[in-house]
Formats: sequence, structure tokens, C-alpha cells
Amino acid sequence: MYNHLPVDVKKDIPPMLFGDTQMSTVVRDFYKDESFCRDANGDINLWKLYNLFTGANKSTYIDSFLDRSVNAFNFVEQVKYGLEGNNECWYLG
Repeated sequence: MYNHLPVDVKKDIPPMLFGDTQMSTVVRDFYKDESFCRDANGDINLWKLYNLFTGANKSTYIDSFLDRSVNAFNFVEQVKYGLEGNNECWYLG
């Protein structure tokens, strides 16, 4: 969705560097990962969410591994601030 936003909207939103394959892995593992999946209520804490992203990042080429690792941390941090009400987080809607 981010890639198709108008440029003026995009400039205020930090990009997500994970591709379709990695995002698909995050979503799949949200439901199926034995260690970091959602709980019985469908909730997930930020530590588990971060671990889903780092797990998906393992399939990344070495030249973008570090950038995506930092991006995963920054994304979870943005979500945290959004949930706390300290910042607006576009990804939370």
C-alpha cells in the first residue's frame, strides 16, 4: 500500500523496507510460529512482533539485512509510541 501512496503523503511516513516475501512470512508466522505467534485472544506484544520481523529478515540478501534490521526496530518503536499516544503512527490507522 505504501508504494502506491501519493508522494506528498509518503514524505511524512517512514518507509517499510521489507518486501512482499518478508511481509508474507511475518503474517504467516503471526498465526503459526510456535514461539512468537499471537495469543489465544489474537493479541501480540511488541517483543513478539519484533521477533517476527527479525525472523522474516533471515531470508534477506546480505546487502539489505542491516537496513531491514534497523527498519524492523524503528517500525516496532513507532508502533509503541503510537500505542502510548506519544506520536501518531500511520501504520496503526
